Amino acid sequence: MKPRLLLCLLLALNTAHAAEKKPPKAMRLKGDVILADDFKAEKLDEKWTFAKGEEAAKFEIANGALLMDQAAAKGAVIWRAFDAPVEDASIQLLVKPWACTWIAFGFYTPGERPGAQRKINIALTPTGVVAVRDVESQTNLKAANTRADAAKEWQRVAFESKGDKITILVNDQAVIELKTELTQGPKAGVLLNLYGGKGSVDEVEVKKLK
Repeated sequence: MKPRLLLCLLLALNTAHAAEKKPPKAMRLKGDVILADDFKAEKLDEKWTFAKGEEAAKFEIANGALLMDQAAAKGAVIWRAFDAPVEDASIQLLVKPWACTWIAFGFYTPGERPGAQRKINIALTPTGVVAVRDVESQTNLKAANTRADAAKEWQRVAFESKGDKITILVNDQAVIELKTELTQGPKAGVLLNLYGGKGSVDEVEVKKLK
């Protein structure tokens, strides 16, 4: 094979490989943005709240994303309040559970203990399984296997809560739809939760549905 032809093939392969590693583009979900964070700042925005101390989970900005580390804690939990509660809303974010059991996210209801005021979580595993979880009973209401390698590549996951209807999208494809009263009611903020190691989150966006 001629050197010039070999060089062209190598460049083409490298370009294709780089393209595969790009995070999925943002989904065009309807509604007004009420919270957004792309973690481009040097330090974590102070509006995010989490437990601190030697036996607490660790949170920091690394490579332009939120790094979540369970560390000495039982789990990594971080949350951020809305300026005012909303009824119907959507969350979309980039998720990479690269060294943990799962990363989950969802809304919490008004009150003094956000971590205890969750009804529904959307969890993603490193093998690409996404599930709607009942937080109180710790059971899956519904799950789907996207067969994505979520440990290596970013997955863009969206959770839309409207009335009693839940829609879950992964990389702009609807993978779960169900109805449950657990998703109804006022939502005071968004909460991220990791279990079993380390993982990353980026481009969090919450919209109030019209």
